[in-house]
Amino acid sequence: MLLTLLLACAPSEESAGPANAFLDAEAQTGVPAELLLAIAKAETGVQDVEGSAEFPGQEPGYGVMGLRGELLARASALSGLDPEAVKHGEAANVLGAARLLESWAVQDGIDVNDLGAWAPLVARYSGIRDDEAQREYVWYEVYDALFTGVSMEGYQSQAREEAPDFPPPARTAQRSGASGVVWTASPNYNSRSGASVDYVIIHACEGGYSGCWSWLTDSSSSVSAHYVVNSDGSEVRQLVDEDDRAWHISASYDCKYNSSQDCGTNGTSMNTISVGIEHAGYTSQTSWDPGLIDSSARIACDVTARHGIPIDSYHIVGHGQLQPWNRSDPGTGWPWSSYLDKVRADCGTGGSSGSSGSSGSSGSSGSSGSSGSSGSSSSIPQTATSFVIDSNNAANDESSYYTEVSSSWWSSSNTKGYYNTGYWVAPTEGVSDPARFRFQTDAERCYSVDAWWSAGSDRSSSITWVGWDSSDHEVGRATVSQQKNGGTWNRLGQWTFPAGWNQVMLSRWTATGSYAVADAVRLSPC
Repeated sequence: MLLTLLLACAPSEESAGPANAFLDAEAQTGVPAELLLAIAKAETGVQDVEGSAEFPGQEPGYGVMGLRGELLARASALSGLDPEAVKHGEAANVLGAARLLESWAVQDGIDVNDLGAWAPLVARYSGIRDDEAQREYVWYEVYDALFTGVSMEGYQSQAREEAPDFPPPARTAQRSGASGVVWTASPNYNSRSGASVDYVIIHACEGGYSGCWSWLTDSSSSVSAHYVVNSDGSEVRQLVDEDDRAWHISASYDCKYNSSQDCGTNGTSMNTISVGIEHAGYTSQTSWDPGLIDSSARIACDVTARHGIPIDSYHIVGHGQLQPWNRSDPGTGWPWSSYLDKVRADCGTGGSSGSSGSSGSSGSSGSSGSSGSSGSSSSIPQTATSFVIDSNNAANDESSYYTEVSSSWWSSSNTKGYYNTGYWVAPTEGVSDPARFRFQTDAERCYSVDAWWSAGSDRSSSITWVGWDSSDHEVGRATVSQQKNGGTWNRLGQWTFPAGWNQVMLSRWTATGSYAVADAVRLSPC
């Protein structure tokens, strides 16, 4: 099996992405690299995660392969690697998973060169007990990733068309982003007894989509949620009617966890007065797919409209905010400000998300006040001092500055020398799809503009940054090489921006075959 590398030349240790981990695992075990990558896509979005327990009895998942529980222990034993190394080392994590699959392949005597023959082992790897959920995991998650290929920094897995040797799901509708939701009833609910719905609770599943909804519909789990959103937002599943009480948060309301709001509600079970939305993914992941955020925001808008819930950070909150003693989901990677703005936009109410009582946000495609026209002049922040716009919006003041990318960009921390937690990366091509570093200023100002990136041989040697003002006029540009000067600030120019919302954009529009890296921008008064 062959993983098609897109590197301009052989990668150095600094610029090598995760391709080596998958290729080396294939070389040592015979497990196809494409298959390992497709499983990683389904389990974690190929993000290096450190899981926690979202549900009682759930073992945390670790690494890009999402290994957990007995499978992690077995993978460690088969690979001869320490369990901590398998948890936290990318190469060890992939090799451990490959050794596990290899042992099953030998045991079952499958033809390892037949991708379809691996399907029963993929189902076994999932740990899913429900037959239909297993089938959807195999067909709609892992083998769908095989059919389309997985794009990551520095490589592209070869698209494969082999059908899985596994019974197809009973539900044959493909995940095309239709407006409706899939109904799969959970037995784990009871009556609200006439109580009103006053809150929307945001959760992270700590795992993949099919494993999540199947556990929430298992009568032995004693947990549920009203909705589950899959990893790219192309499907939403409803498990419990909103008029009923799903079992998704083990906490009673306490206003000390919510900025002293609604203290008269103290002591009320949160399950009684809330709707829960679970999301395929992990609290520890640094970013969420823009499609998932968009789909979740539409659901949240519908819920708030039906129940008259205010769209603010006191009534749309994270699980960990109200149950902080043993939960932290959806994590610091959840883009709270842009998420609330999207909910407002879907409901037609507009405006800014205001103060957030929830966790900060990471880089995502959401626009946070991107119109730049809301609010009075007195609310516009003073920006007469230097500030950095990070690729991770959790580090930004999203009411004043934030980063915005499309779904064509993905988060990475593969190449050393990045600023803060990582960066956004996308292939160069002739498209108008920039990474946007947006900021608001209270008056016309001249800024010295600097950019930070991690350098590598696969980066573009000629890529353009553009300053764009609030009237969509160019105020400056600079063409740079991202193959050098990594891990430091690089001066782009001194550009004058008017009052309002402006942006510094990194264009992908240059020769193909390389990568654009959007990491951080610094603006300092001239």
